[in-house]
Amino acid sequence: MKKFCDGHPTRKAHWHCSHCDARLCPECVAQRESESYGHKQIHHFCPKCNQQVDWVGVENLIDPFWNRMPRIFAYPISVAPLILMAVLALATMFFSGPGLFSMLMKGTMWLIVVKYSFEALKATASGNLRPPPVNSETISDDFGQVFKQFGIYIAIFIAFGWISLHTGLFVGIIFLLGALFFVPSMIMLLVTTGSLINALNPVMFVGLTFRIGWAYFLMYFFLFLLGSAPAYLFQFLIQYLPAQTHLLLYGFAESFYTIVSYHLMGYVILQYHDRIGYKVDFEDFEDPNAEDFKPGEVDPDEAILREVAPLIQEGQLDKAIDTIQKMTVHQGIKGINLSERYYTLLKMQKRQADLLEHGVNHLDKLVDKSQKNRALAVFSECRKMDANFMPTAAALFKLAGWLNETGKTQAAVSLYNSLVKSYPQHPLVPKSYFRIAQLFHDGLLKTDKAKKILSALKMKYPEHEIRPHVENFLARL
Repeated sequence: MKKFCDGHPTRKAHWHCSHCDARLCPECVAQRESESYGHKQIHHFCPKCNQQVDWVGVENLIDPFWNRMPRIFAYPISVAPLILMAVLALATMFFSGPGLFSMLMKGTMWLIVVKYSFEALKATASGNLRPPPVNSETISDDFGQVFKQFGIYIAIFIAFGWISLHTGLFVGIIFLLGALFFVPSMIMLLVTTGSLINALNPVMFVGLTFRIGWAYFLMYFFLFLLGSAPAYLFQFLIQYLPAQTHLLLYGFAESFYTIVSYHLMGYVILQYHDRIGYKVDFEDFEDPNAEDFKPGEVDPDEAILREVAPLIQEGQLDKAIDTIQKMTVHQGIKGINLSERYYTLLKMQKRQADLLEHGVNHLDKLVDKSQKNRALAVFSECRKMDANFMPTAAALFKLAGWLNETGKTQAAVSLYNSLVKSYPQHPLVPKSYFRIAQLFHDGLLKTDKAKKILSALKMKYPEHEIRPHVENFLARL
C-alpha cells in the first residue's frame, strides 16, 4: 500500500519519521547541508520533531511496471533519443546496399543502438527514469558490456549445437526455447553483477527469475510483443507508405522498440531490487513523471564558458585557464561543463599541479552526475601523475563501486581501503568495511577473510545502522 505525504495527501511520501510517524514529500521535509572532508552532504529532518528521517524506498515511489506501460512505451520520446534514432535510421538506409562495407556499417549502427539501450537499462535500474544523454560515454565508451551480452547469445547457440548433435534436434530445440526464456534474466544479471559468468550461471538466472515470480512471465510477454512490433508495423502500416521510406521507418521502429525493451528490463530490476539484491540510493532516484520532479538547472558557469570560448578558438589556452581561475576565485566552479573544460585545458597545457588540485573537485562533480566512465578515467589519469592523489571519501566510495562493476575487484578493495585509511572518522567507513567483506566473499572467494572483517566491524560499530546487515551476512556465511 502506497504511503502519501501528511501535508500533501495526493503526493507520495519520500521520507518517514520513526519518531512522530510523519510522512513527508520533498516539499515538506527539512534539508540541512553538512561538509565533511570537502564533500557536501544533504541530510533530511522532520520539521515537526527535528529528528532525522528515513527514506521510504523505491517501492513507495514507483508504480508496478504493468501499470506504467504507457509511460514505459513513451520512454524514448525525448529530444536526445529521438535524434539518435533518426540519425541511425538515416545511416542504415544510406548503407542499405550490398557489400562488406555496407554490412559492417549496418552492424555498427545496430551496436550503437544496443549500447545506448544498455545504458538506458542501467540508468533505469539505478532509479533514473530519464533517458540517458547522447554522448561519448553512452555511445562509445565501455563497449565490453555490449560484447558480454552478445556472449550470452553465443554461449546459448554453442550449447544448442552441442545438445542437438549429441541428443537430437528435438531436444536441442526444447533447450533453445528454454534458454531464450531466461535471456532477459541473464541480461539483468549482467547489469546487476557486471559478470558474464554470473549471467550464464543457471543457479543465478533461474534463481533471479523465481525471485521476481509471476511478474517475470508478464515482463517476458511484453518483451515478446515489443520484439515482434517492428515486423507487425511493417506488415500493417509501413508497406502502404512510399517504398523510399520503408527502410527508414523500419530502422527507426527497430531502434525505438529496442530502447523500450531495455528500459522495461531496467524498470523491473528497479521494482524488484530488494528481491534481486540490487542497491538503489534515493539520491539517484529521478522520475520526470513525478509531480514533484524538478529538471536540472542551467549551468551556473555559462557566462564563464562564453568568456573563454573565443580564447580557446584562438589557441590562447593559458590565457583561458587564467581567465577561469580569475573568474572563479571567489565563487568556485559550480557546473560540470566548466569543470570538464577547465580540466581538459589543464591537461592539454600540462599544468600538473593545478590539474591535481582541480581533479579532486572535478571528481566530486562527475560522481554527483553519475558519469561513471569519465570519473574512472579522470581518477586513473590523476593517479598516474601522482600515486598519492586522494579524492574525497564520497568520491572514493563511488569509484570503488564502479571499479567492481567493471570486474576490477582487487582495485575496488584497494580504493575502499584507501578510504578507510585516509578518512578514518568518515561516516562511510563502516559501509566501506562491509563492501570489502562482500568483495572478499563474492569476488575474491576469500570467505575466511570476509568473516574476520565482518566480526571486527560488528565489534567496532555495535550501534551502527549497518549492524543488522553485518549479522545477516555473517549468518549466511
